[in-house]
Amino acid sequence: MKERERERERERERERERERILEFYKTILTAIEEKRKAVNISRFEIAAYLGLTENGYFKVIKGQTKLDLERLLLILNKLEISPKDFFKDIE
Repeated sequence: MKERERERERERERERERERILEFYKTILTAIEEKRKAVNISRFEIAAYLGLTENGYFKVIKGQTKLDLERLLLILNKLEISPKDFFKDIE
């Protein structure tokens, strides 16, 4: 009985951790869009740079398509911001 309770508690903790990560992921996507707007680069320009359609980029920013590390680094390069500088502003 106690083992089942411990397993349920571990599963709840894993779910809380997934939720925290998802919130951080959303924060990153929002920050990308804010930076893009701040430097006055269109979604179309970013999409073309990534080899995506504008709709494809929109899906990435909305979280419908996962943002992989390579795309993140390409986006930051296009926005002329280092990963270190980008992440220092994100909490």
